[in-house]
Amino acid sequence: MVNFSDSVYSVLKVLVELYNKGNTPVKSKDIASALGIHEGYVRNMLSILKSMGLVISKAGPHGGYIPTSKATDMLSRQTFSVPIVSLSNVIGYALDVTLIGLLSDKPLASMRVIGDLTEYIEREVRIGPLPNGLVLIGKIIKADIEALVEITSIVSIPRTSVKNIMTPNPVVAKPDDTIAPYVKLFIEKRYRGIPVVDENGKPIGLLMASKLMETLSLCKLDAKVKDVMVKDPPTIYEDEDIHEAIRLMVAGGIGRLLVVDSEDRLVGIITRTDILRRIATLEQLV
Repeated sequence: MVNFSDSVYSVLKVLVELYNKGNTPVKSKDIASALGIHEGYVRNMLSILKSMGLVISKAGPHGGYIPTSKATDMLSRQTFSVPIVSLSNVIGYALDVTLIGLLSDKPLASMRVIGDLTEYIEREVRIGPLPNGLVLIGKIIKADIEALVEITSIVSIPRTSVKNIMTPNPVVAKPDDTIAPYVKLFIEKRYRGIPVVDENGKPIGLLMASKLMETLSLCKLDAKVKDVMVKDPPTIYEDEDIHEAIRLMVAGGIGRLLVVDSEDRLVGIITRTDILRRIATLEQLV
């Protein structure tokens, strides 16, 4: 079974409903209107769904998005999962997390687990964020399919906006530049990725360190950024809260999002590290 976040689920659910109602391809703006969110965010979700084989797209004035035959079945069997993290590595996913004895000396979290956590018994893990914004920190005491974690602290992630924790005004590359000027930046600043923007400041790609090094190994110093960059980078609007950023990262298996303003111009970057740093400074509930 494929597991995805509630934000991806919501977009797929509305897409199926609109398609069944009109039996015609659905525009991303119609999904955005139904959910009350930015169209650019919807397009990110649709890209994830397309990569999962649940959505196809049709070009042209009468085009849009169409759910595949797997989509309806997937909706009926969907179970939400949240990451289980140890030492910054995702070691599994938790389903149906339930808090037990929250007012006792040793509160517990019970959950079903995807992945083998046997070797992590007695180790500290972080679970979440849960859909309600809570992050559980504790020690695994049972690691079967039905796992138990002894909770040592609970952190609540506030609904602060992405712009409050992003890195603003990042270094950018232009698509027609050669890659040579950026090699020094990657080495000295230890960047993992540099956004690529068009003449209007809108992100169109990511120049990744791994791809750059691969090109250098082939002695192609005259290669253009547009020939090396990863196209259609994942974006999020600056006014979205960090819960949405977390869900998008988990759903897409990505570590960074390019942050854009209401006119889709690049204004910053938010990374998994930014979010984890934010979580580490929050007040604990227990």
